[in-house]
Amino acid sequence: MLGTLGAEILERKPLVTTSVLLLASGSSTRMRAGGLDERKVWIPLAGRTVLEHSLVAFEAAPCVVEIVVAVHPDDLARAQSLAERAKKPVRVVVGGAARMDSARAALAALQASSTLVAIHDAARPLVESAVIESVLAAAAGHGAAIAARRVHDTIKRSLDGRFERETLDREALWAAQTPQAFERTRYASLVARAAAEGLAPTDDAALWERWVGPVRLVDGGAHNIKLTTREDLLLAEAILAARTAGSGPGRGGR
Repeated sequence: MLGTLGAEILERKPLVTTSVLLLASGSSTRMRAGGLDERKVWIPLAGRTVLEHSLVAFEAAPCVVEIVVAVHPDDLARAQSLAERAKKPVRVVVGGAARMDSARAALAALQASSTLVAIHDAARPLVESAVIESVLAAAAGHGAAIAARRVHDTIKRSLDGRFERETLDREALWAAQTPQAFERTRYASLVARAAAEGLAPTDDAALWERWVGPVRLVDGGAHNIKLTTREDLLLAEAILAARTAGSGPGRGGR
């Protein structure tokens, strides 16, 4: 369900043209360790692959003018076939070993003259249309915005993985999600600077935080999960089944 923060932004800020970098080049090490042979973006969920669910979600966003998908080299042909069936311009590139390498490769393949660029992990196939639009609207108004979720668990800090050393204040903690959206020209300059300085953060907002300033938070909802383990697949199937039955939030699609 879209949080009040995201709903407020959606009402107040207009949407602007956006290019999307859809990152799908991971090796799915943890998922495969659980016994699955397929890279997780190609696992079927409710009649579509994980990657296709993510692609369809962004195709449905009116302000999205193009999508570039970064995939594992072995998946290039399969992703090209998916791109040919898309309703919006979709290009496919080979991603890199690290997340920022994939984002940089996808960024270089953009062709449209968009105002914003949004980055999304394809392994979050349950992202809702309202979340996408709220993040983009927030980025249009503030330069940068990310989907995120307040941390509800008590978080402990450990230095050795055996003993906890302190309890963090969860009132100040948010778990980062995607999409993360930025003013495109400035984001491109940050990516280039990160490459020059050898930085490889685990999300794009870290670059904005480091060199620009605070990033706007949008409640991404409890369903915007990242598929990491086989248990996550079971949860995703249940959420999609609830949506199909009409008892869960809609997300839009083809």
